Amino acid sequence: MDETQFSIEQIPPAATLMVRQAELYPKLLLKKLQLEEDEDGVHFGLFHQDKLISVVSCFDKGSGIIQFRKFATLKEFQHQGFGSALLKYIFAYAEEQKAHKIWCNARSTATNFYRKFGMVETDQKFSKDDIDYIILEKELNNFI
Repeated sequence: MDETQFSIEQIPPAATLMVRQAELYPKLLLKKLQLEEDEDGVHFGLFHQDKLISVVSCFDKGSGIIQFRKFATLKEFQHQGFGSALLKYIFAYAEEQKAHKIWCNARSTATNFYRKFGMVETDQKFSKDDIDYIILEKELNNFI
């Protein structure tokens, strides 16, 4: 994909809510989609033709570990490389932050996507609101 087709920017937490709702929780009200820790995170949005189409929120967990949450791309823009570009961007962001590991609670239906980028499943699994999750992680190539 041509990188001139999109831009990735840091965005305020509230800007993530419409995409979160559309793709992750269509039955929930926007105010229910805010995380208590959203103000502590760093949020990124991918824009295509000036439209916010993909979002992710990153949280520093200390000890060189970053968790990303609420990663979503609008359905009509999936399978076109936009989500992949945003995921690669946050891996690079984590390395810039000197993190040695990045992880997420992935929906079980999304694990194949994350595996393509070197993320590996842990043995930690859980269900919440009738959705099955698997914790995936990736060791980053920092040379400290």
